[in-house]
Amino acid sequence: MRIMQLSKTLLHVSDVASLLGYSSHTVYNLIKTKQLTAYKDTGGKAWKIPVSAVEAYVKSRVAQLSRLT
Repeated sequence: MRIMQLSKTLLHVSDVASLLGYSSHTVYNLIKTKQLTAYKDTGGKAWKIPVSAVEAYVKSRVAQLSRLT
């Protein structure tokens, strides 16, 4: 398993898509369905996603997959 250390505390949709190997559309759907926590600043247009939210999402996916095996 490769461990990646991130230097940012907030990521954009494109960052998360690249990191997870997903399309941006998939990341927007994860935000819409509240599987991934994100927010916009007041008056902002871009979603901001805390690294901790990405880590929590990945942990939940790993847990889901381990229950299937």
